[in-house]
Amino acid sequence: MSLLFLLICACSDSSSGSSSHEEDPNADTLHVGMIAIPAKSNSTTLGTNEAGSSSETPAMQVSFDYAFSIGKHEVTRKEYAEWTGKDIEKADSLPMTNITYYDAILAANARSKKEKLDTAYSYSKATFVDGNCTSIEALSFSPSSKGYRLPTEAEWVYAAEFGGFTPDGSWNSKNSNDSLHPVCTTESSTTLCDMAGNAMEWVNDWLGNFKDTTIANYIGSPNGGPLGERILKGGSYQNKPENMKVYSRGDVYTVTSSTKTNYVGFRLAVGAIPNAQYFNSEGTTNSTIIPVASAQALKSKIGTTHARLAFRDDDLGKIIVIEYACGNNAVFEPKKRGEPYHLTISPNGQWIAYSTQPEGISGFDTLYIQAFNAADTTFFRYKKVSAAEPRWHVTNYTDTSLIFGTSGGNNESDGTFFQEKTYELQFNKKEFGSLTQLFDGSYHGGLSYDKNFAVTGSKLLRVHSDDSDTIWYNGEQACNASLSKDSSKRTLFLDFGSETGRKFADENYSAHERILIADSLGKLIQAIPSPDGYAFDHTEWTTNPNLILATLTDSEGRHSKIVLVDIRDSSVLTLVEGNELWHPALWIEQGRNMFPVDTTLSIDSLGVYMLETSNLASRILKVKMDLFWTTRSYAEVIITGSSRSFSGIDPTLISAGYAVNHSYSAQDMAGTEFFISHYYLPHEPKIKTIAIALDIDRWIFTDEDFLELYHSVPGYLYDAHHDFWSDGVPAFMRKYVVDNISPDPNEYGTYAYNRGLYKSHSTGYSENPEVNFSKYNKTSAEYNIQKLLEIIDVARTYGVNVVGIVFPQNPLYISKENIWGRYGPSLSDAKMLLNTLDSIAKVKDNFYILDEYKNGKNDYESEDFANDDHLGLSGAKKLTVRLDSLLLKIQ
Repeated sequence: MSLLFLLICACSDSSSGSSSHEEDPNADTLHVGMIAIPAKSNSTTLGTNEAGSSSETPAMQVSFDYAFSIGKHEVTRKEYAEWTGKDIEKADSLPMTNITYYDAILAANARSKKEKLDTAYSYSKATFVDGNCTSIEALSFSPSSKGYRLPTEAEWVYAAEFGGFTPDGSWNSKNSNDSLHPVCTTESSTTLCDMAGNAMEWVNDWLGNFKDTTIANYIGSPNGGPLGERILKGGSYQNKPENMKVYSRGDVYTVTSSTKTNYVGFRLAVGAIPNAQYFNSEGTTNSTIIPVASAQALKSKIGTTHARLAFRDDDLGKIIVIEYACGNNAVFEPKKRGEPYHLTISPNGQWIAYSTQPEGISGFDTLYIQAFNAADTTFFRYKKVSAAEPRWHVTNYTDTSLIFGTSGGNNESDGTFFQEKTYELQFNKKEFGSLTQLFDGSYHGGLSYDKNFAVTGSKLLRVHSDDSDTIWYNGEQACNASLSKDSSKRTLFLDFGSETGRKFADENYSAHERILIADSLGKLIQAIPSPDGYAFDHTEWTTNPNLILATLTDSEGRHSKIVLVDIRDSSVLTLVEGNELWHPALWIEQGRNMFPVDTTLSIDSLGVYMLETSNLASRILKVKMDLFWTTRSYAEVIITGSSRSFSGIDPTLISAGYAVNHSYSAQDMAGTEFFISHYYLPHEPKIKTIAIALDIDRWIFTDEDFLELYHSVPGYLYDAHHDFWSDGVPAFMRKYVVDNISPDPNEYGTYAYNRGLYKSHSTGYSENPEVNFSKYNKTSAEYNIQKLLEIIDVARTYGVNVVGIVFPQNPLYISKENIWGRYGPSLSDAKMLLNTLDSIAKVKDNFYILDEYKNGKNDYESEDFANDDHLGLSGAKKLTVRLDSLLLKIQ
């Protein structure tokens, strides 16, 4: 099994056996198949104060200032086919499943278009793999739209309470025969059908935490955290009725927008949400920040995904940050101190510094420094002198300081300007150091590395060079001055359509419609036009000498975009869209891509083992590929398989050779054989043994799930197109790999713990284990056995042993549920499969079996388990010691 599974969306149909909408007094007569929910002036409770997961507690009240309508039942295959135009085999009244969250919202848009309604979702690009939408860039949800959409979690819960949530009368694991059923066919179906059971259902919200408070018109969290997690409601035909709770928010596996499975569906809602409120740990917010450029698009400009963006949401007075290296471009809101203006990110990417007033305003500016990580509340405040528009500076590659002027106000008057000062303030080892005056005058536009050249612009473009002070640009008005961060001493600035700029550009333009660049002597060398209908603001050089960060103001004066401007061709890449986006700062990790690049290789594909929308399995696997390319020259023992081996074997406890755990969630035998045959054996010259998970209860799968992961990530396809580098691995391959998108640092460390062990604490198995029973399938079982034989045979050609491990599970599956494991099969079928494995071991001299389950009769205690079918740290230690003993005997 796995810590995650590839999840998905579903559907339903008004042509089922349910009563027609004319017969239902609650029917919405304007929207066929929808039931009107009288939520206005009412409220509901999300979460629980009882025993629930961390995301389900505490209980939170949500009130409604509006009414809405929701589908009587889950969207059916027939409805889905009618709205989307897709050719659905057996387009009947079963819920539509095996579609992603993205597929569901595209279906909502499709129905809106058919009924000539405005769509609730907009986006710039959608990516499809094998018929499913796996990625949508610049996705925006409009709560005020009157089009069809997914219900919010609050709407779903209120509707369930209004229309009937009856797990005992649902299609569940006790009566479903492990399959979906046509909608509205249970005896308990009343106003709304199948709110419990049949198919689980997507809702619109990102997954976030609750708080003991009341929120009006709640629409979820502003983002889904590092994983981009979504919410599922209602339970499915695989769940026990006693385990279906109206407050439950997901599956046993992690749910993201691009995942899918055959037991998750959706129903639609319709109705505008006025004054919609997101909510996170900082409280409610109306922020509508939309990341537009993918991390890969940004990488095409800066050469790496190891970049971070910070800016001010001026509507809300908040700091917004985006971590591109994490892959999903989730938007975070760190807690702010004071009013944040002129954000700047430290060279190591760990700190954001800012002052408390915008340019052009006189008065005392307080300097704040706080952690970039939204979870870190560490901050520092400096107010001994005014600090306007701070900028980080590094001396001798080690000494970090902040350069600032004492005023960001109008600098037109010499008398006023030279009364102010420019300072350098040391900041090292998380504390402020000495304060040094550099020169008279408030130069806050940047300082050269040699500290003898500085610029500023707040009315006039002033320059300090070699102890002299000069006014450039013929004394015409200029602002937003920024000194390049290389040795060229180029200065960029904005003007107001002045005579000098127009003459140089050889055309007329209005205020801020050109970025002007001057050389170290003040001579104009370039004028870059703004996109049609926009003007520039908040211009700033990046650490890349060819790229400028800026905001764009639209015809209404809103700072609606943050862009990256390439001075080589004047192209503009939009990074973020919103209402009022101010003072952006872009950090690019220093040292990245500072190695020779083979121009015959595609940096958009080579080593790209994770994308923004990658699910948990792919995110974990990206970390494992980092480990592989890092340790391949000296690894001797490889552990691979599903999340059972991921959490169940600690490589650091193996003495038989240097061991690495390459297991990842949801890995099946197809994935295991793929990586062994194409990566581990060909490219790890010291390998002696491979240990793999033998999850016979999961041998209901063939290669379909793995192939979807493989085909959706370019790095694996690129490797395949180059015959998996059989003629030689590219130079600097590890750097190419590590340079690409990875899970965030906390996530990364968890997946790489102890050379790849998942740090899963031992909390014990349950007394009422959840069952996801699937019938024995001879074809699937034979497929997995064949994959095992291929692994054993290819390993023999390299002189490598294979150890197959049967991991222990909750013994109550056998003694109480009368099945072998979480996914089955029956005891008789399991014994048949185990006998087959024993027969293989007798004829294959490089194959060994370590059966730690022993059909439930073993010495693993409840405290050795993390859950019903995964070991925790204590169980992993016990099993690893036994594995090591076997390895020492056979090597």
